[in-house]
Amino acid sequence: MTIRNTYSLIAIAALLISFAVIFFNKHQGGADKMLIYAEPVQTVYGWGYNIITDGKVRIKQEYMPAVPGKKGFNSASDAMLIGNLAVTKMKLGQWPTITIRELDSMGVYKDSSIHHPAEEVKPGK
Repeated sequence: MTIRNTYSLIAIAALLISFAVIFFNKHQGGADKMLIYAEPVQTVYGWGYNIITDGKVRIKQEYMPAVPGKKGFNSASDAMLIGNLAVTKMKLGQWPTITIRELDSMGVYKDSSIHHPAEEVKPGK
C-alpha cells in the first residue's frame, strides 16, 4: 500500500467517524427535547384537548377531567388553558392529572364544594 492510499483511508475513516458522531449526538440530544403541545378539539361534549408528542396524539381528552359525567369545556380557550397545564406537568416529569380544585382555581369549572371566601356575603349588606 502506498502512502497516498494510506492517507486516503485515514481521511475516509475520519470523515465516517465525524458523520457517526454528529448523527448519534443529534438523536441522543433529541430525547430530552421532545416536542409536546396541546391543541383544542371540538367534541360532542363541547371542547376538549389533545396532547401531541412527536407528532402523535398521546392523550385525547374529550371532556373536562375530574368532573363527574362527561361535560366538555365551554370554549377552546378553556380547553387550551387546562391542556397547557397538563403539558407543563408532563414537561416537569409529573403525571398530567388535573383536579377539580385546579379547574376551579383557573376559572374553568365552579365546584360548589370548594370554599370561596371572596364570594361570601357579609351580614347587613
